[in-house]
Amino acid sequence: MDYLNDSPGTLYRKLLPAAVGSMLAATVTSFVDVLILSYYLGPNMLAVVELCMPVYMLLNALSLLISSGGSTLMAQFIGEGNRRKADACYTLSCFLMVATGAALMLGGSLFTTGIVRLLGANETLLAPTTEYAHVLFLFMIPIMLYQFFMYFVRVDGEPNRCLAGSVVCGVVNLVLDVLFVGPLGWGVKGAALATCLAYTIGMMVTASHLFSKKNTLKLVWDGMFATTLPILKTGLPLSFTDFGMSLTTSVFNNRIMQIGGESHVAAYAVITQLSMTAMAFYDGTGQAAQPIIAANYGAKKKDRIQETVKRGIRYEILLTAVCMLLYIVAAKQICALFSIHEGELLDVASSAVRIYALAIPFTGINVFIMYIFQSQERTVIATVISLVGNCVMMLLILFVLTAIFGVDGIWFTWLVAQGLAMILNLCLHHAFAAKEKI
Repeated sequence: MDYLNDSPGTLYRKLLPAAVGSMLAATVTSFVDVLILSYYLGPNMLAVVELCMPVYMLLNALSLLISSGGSTLMAQFIGEGNRRKADACYTLSCFLMVATGAALMLGGSLFTTGIVRLLGANETLLAPTTEYAHVLFLFMIPIMLYQFFMYFVRVDGEPNRCLAGSVVCGVVNLVLDVLFVGPLGWGVKGAALATCLAYTIGMMVTASHLFSKKNTLKLVWDGMFATTLPILKTGLPLSFTDFGMSLTTSVFNNRIMQIGGESHVAAYAVITQLSMTAMAFYDGTGQAAQPIIAANYGAKKKDRIQETVKRGIRYEILLTAVCMLLYIVAAKQICALFSIHEGELLDVASSAVRIYALAIPFTGINVFIMYIFQSQERTVIATVISLVGNCVMMLLILFVLTAIFGVDGIWFTWLVAQGLAMILNLCLHHAFAAKEKI
């Protein structure tokens, strides 16, 4: 793919299916964990995975800090015609990923129980949640490299290999989950092991690009550390999205345990899983636009950036609207997938799903605007968008609504927070677009 000369529409049509498909397939790994655990061990096990979600989100945040920052800069340097700096970004990003994964593995393995208590596990859930988290910490490096290769292989022109890696990851996770949790009876430890092995195998599929004829990624050790600060600066906005979500999810879980209890944590676990699936649509749309905008920003081709942005917003609205309608119409059927079939828990969970679904288009617009700024190295604005929408606004609205309406206020937090954030973000985008004429 020629990011500077091919039609932006053609580039987007090539990148979008693979970007959305890759993320959608990746969400299956967590989604399947929850379904299998709830089927074999009951809906209360939803709370186990839910309490570990901040760990996944923190891991993803650190991965995004490095991989999104490095791949965006690499695309910009390619647009400038500076291949050596592009390779330096790739090399340093790979080094940082492995080093960060090793640090997380060591720290998490040593302090698993303390971390799980900090995430809100009570005495009932402490043992199974610790089992799940311990296995997860042992696989930090391959899980981080899974994200790393997704970004760099896509920018290097093989988005379909990323899609293949994600599909393999999802299928392997499904098979191993059923085997480990079902016939072998390994419980939550088996579910965690299935997920981690699936990520490892998916990573290997995507990394096979390095041995293909299309590969242009090269390790360049000389001067690679000169790109450290630019990479971290560029990756900060997307990273803060998941940092914010990790903090928000942890606070939500603790708040729900205070005013609702384990059953409401299980209901919120359904929302968390659905939010990750919805993320495949709005994040995938942004990821498809990212290399096109970044490369043309490096080449100073504003007209091509403008066309890409317009297409991206149209795709964002379409995909998130479809996702929203699906969740609203099939709310009870979705809850049934999580072994929530009847009683008060079904009423609470299905109502929560419908209310959350209304927030999806707002979230999609917020995320895409952040990608626009991030791709053009407007790090401060992109970081503000990320923090306000995914952390500050969410936590503020959570405590206000729960103070007024009790546990019912939890379910409206996404809708109110993302709606207010969208108004702010549209104003910011309009002001900068008018200034830069893009």
